[in-house]
Amino acid sequence: SLLVTDQEGKVIGIITDNDLRNKVVARGLDPSAAVGTIMSSPLKSISEEEICFDALVEMMHSQTHHLAVEGPQGISGVISAHDIMVDQGDSPISLYREIVAQKTVEGLYPLSHKMPLIVRSLILEGAKANDVTRMISILNDHIASRVVGLLDSELGPAPYPFCWLTMGSEGRQEQTFKTDQDNALIYETPPEEWSYVKDAKLYFRRFGNLAVKNLAACGFSLCKGEIMASNPKWRKPFAVWRNYFDNWMNAPEPQAVLHATIFFDFRGGYGKKELSDKLRDYVVQQAPGRGIFLMHLARDCISTKSPLSFFKNFLVEKDGKYKNRLDLKTRGLVPFVDFARVMALKHGLRETNTLARIQKLGEESLIPHELYSEIREAYEFQMQIRLVHQVRLIENGQEPDNYIDPGEISDREKHTLKEAFEVINRLQGYLKNEFRVLE
Repeated sequence: SLLVTDQEGKVIGIITDNDLRNKVVARGLDPSAAVGTIMSSPLKSISEEEICFDALVEMMHSQTHHLAVEGPQGISGVISAHDIMVDQGDSPISLYREIVAQKTVEGLYPLSHKMPLIVRSLILEGAKANDVTRMISILNDHIASRVVGLLDSELGPAPYPFCWLTMGSEGRQEQTFKTDQDNALIYETPPEEWSYVKDAKLYFRRFGNLAVKNLAACGFSLCKGEIMASNPKWRKPFAVWRNYFDNWMNAPEPQAVLHATIFFDFRGGYGKKELSDKLRDYVVQQAPGRGIFLMHLARDCISTKSPLSFFKNFLVEKDGKYKNRLDLKTRGLVPFVDFARVMALKHGLRETNTLARIQKLGEESLIPHELYSEIREAYEFQMQIRLVHQVRLIENGQEPDNYIDPGEISDREKHTLKEAFEVINRLQGYLKNEFRVLE
């Protein structure tokens, strides 16, 4: 690899042996052509203080194989995906390459089944839970984008620019092994003439149905609540989506609060992301002024009680399939997710990831520093316990779930988990004062 500079010595790109092989040799370009005509630009960079895992995540997110490394004196070197994952067959980058190399939708079907082995190796190497869930989400994003992109080519040009939306845990980039589809379509608002509206509806109906069907074949189970692009309600033009959010914020009925826990965590995927960004701009501008709506979200968060008894014992399921097990997701993690969401909306933050929201709230002193530290540590610990539990189930040939047996974790983990659950009471107490919620 060689860095490419301009006449003033400023780095403007990079040229690799792949560039020469693919753009000069394979395409028969003139070898005397200027390097600047075939270089990869703009060049992405990363600080030399960052860890290799962050470099790998950035490469996969930006779909590049090289990053410039910046030191105190400027760019000091280049790091490649090969440098990080050399000789590792079961690695995130190898799966990523398989995904982008697929030429048919059917070729993507088996790839998600390789995820557990890759994630297991990351956990064994000591990766943090948030890094692992980010990696899972990025790989899932690439599978979904490849499915949607191949369908886009197969069906021909869409009548209007569109963007694939992901929501829920996928929108927050917090997916673990057990995940279903929460997706939608947003497209540019067509002229009001009936023929234009009809063309859009017909095209996106077929597109949405095929996308959801093929994602299911890739291992993403169907949403029981039908919050998917196959539902005509969730494939709409921008103007309709804006009205949806307006109505949810203006009339916070129970259904609106339920929708907020899913739809307000949306994130743009394949397609014209300006549509997603524009919708996020609107939500960020409007939400801080919708006090009653925010109060209802805060009340909903407070309604989930900590899974600890008065005597600090775990409150487990009393009957059913998961008897004597602890619902770590609903009783433990959801209050943190809900807290981060309502506080992010109150302060007009754009972030959708829970830890990113918490980080922003802490950095800008929007919540007390001590509470910020407690929330971050408690949330990360629970996510780690959840991931390890799911990996163990998969290794035993079982379906991953979110119910842990307190008897299967160490005394130290029990103690730390109880401390994490006690933080729920403190963050809920903060919300009561912040939004003047009466129980």
